[in-house]
Amino acid sequence: MCCYLLEHYLFRLYFQRCRRAVSKVKLGYVLFCFGMIALLEFFGAFVHIFEITYDENFVYPYEGNVHEFVSALRRNEKPEVEPINEYRYAFILKQPQKCKEDADDTLRLVYIVKSAIENFDRRTAIRNSWGIEKRFFDVPARTIFVVGTHPEDEEVEAKLKLEAGIYKDIVQADFVDSYYNNTIKTMMSFKWLVKYCTNSKFYMFVDDDMYVSVKNVVTFVRNPANYPFHLMESRKVYSAHKREIKRSDLIDYNDVNFNNKNATYDPTIKMSFTQSFAIHESTNNDSQRNVYGKQDRQINESRKIEKERLLRLNATTLNRVKRQFFDLELPDDIRLFAGFVFMRSAPHRHKFSKWYVTLKEYPYHLWPPYVTAGAYILSKEALLDLYYTSFYTKHFRFDDIFLGLVAKKADIVPFHCEEFHFYKKAYTKYSYKYVITSHGYEDPNELLQIWNEQKALGNA
Repeated sequence: MCCYLLEHYLFRLYFQRCRRAVSKVKLGYVLFCFGMIALLEFFGAFVHIFEITYDENFVYPYEGNVHEFVSALRRNEKPEVEPINEYRYAFILKQPQKCKEDADDTLRLVYIVKSAIENFDRRTAIRNSWGIEKRFFDVPARTIFVVGTHPEDEEVEAKLKLEAGIYKDIVQADFVDSYYNNTIKTMMSFKWLVKYCTNSKFYMFVDDDMYVSVKNVVTFVRNPANYPFHLMESRKVYSAHKREIKRSDLIDYNDVNFNNKNATYDPTIKMSFTQSFAIHESTNNDSQRNVYGKQDRQINESRKIEKERLLRLNATTLNRVKRQFFDLELPDDIRLFAGFVFMRSAPHRHKFSKWYVTLKEYPYHLWPPYVTAGAYILSKEALLDLYYTSFYTKHFRFDDIFLGLVAKKADIVPFHCEEFHFYKKAYTKYSYKYVITSHGYEDPNELLQIWNEQKALGNA
């Protein structure tokens, strides 16, 4: 009997321990599963399941054709549908005279620097480098800085007012100057330009930590589709500076961005060059056949002189043809929106990201094509169409995405150029020859040093 009770007790003890072990395993498994689910949810894995396919379903408020409304607004007429989004912040500092200072009010370029209100040193560095308004005497230009407010920092506000009084190049609007208000800063810049500065052909928006080559900007806006290919001296240089613009980009640019109104290349230029070269060759061959009875040394000497003369002549002809072929002037009605373009970029769904976006904010799996906000160039027509189309585009807190949404609704296809570097391009003395912009120059002294060095080399 005692043995039976002892066996029963041991069996019961063993069973309880097994059950506890199993319970612990189950609890650990359950906790592991819950942990994995929470982790996946944090990284947005489940959100992707509920995303809507962009290519087939994209619409964004206002959900309808806005072209007639935009045209009405541009004509100062009342549109059939009231705007859904207007940025009604007041201008504290207006600088209305900035674009009208000369008797001849026609400008070539206006640089709009989106600056943080406290970045006094950066603005000074820009004024002493690429922001110099008389950089090229034949390229009328203006530089303005757009800032918001720091309502609780009276010292910074007072210092800004003093700076604005000295340089008269600061536009301030009544919104809090913060990262997530960059869309407001951008659209208030548009608003100021439309109100006070519509007399320029091109407008370049730049962050205050960018290196800019004004020389390359001026060259780019004359012939965006071929920049910088037509500046390169050899196939070797071409191979060393490969970019993503391909022949298909030129077709898209001509057909969509230029609306078939851009200047066309004249095939007779190439033909005339070919014929000229053929005539020279024929003349050379005939002269060689007609030289009889002379010594070989004299023949070789005359051939050498003639070849050198033809090389010089053909080089001159080629350079002239290259200038005719590439030195263009874009028509005034071009809608150019150019910079570094992301074509198939996806929203950040992981919650720790600075750029986290919920499905409620944006339900699609891809963004529309957009230009990185650090630096981009607009023609006057693009500026006006984007500005008035924004009245019918729901606000979005990231300015580059917002302009991408506006461009999509306005049927403006952004034009890609890889020489707009949205990162800090590694610097060597000769690596910035074709660079239009490079990001990441928070140190004003570094900006001044590099800009002065590039200016001395003829690249800035």
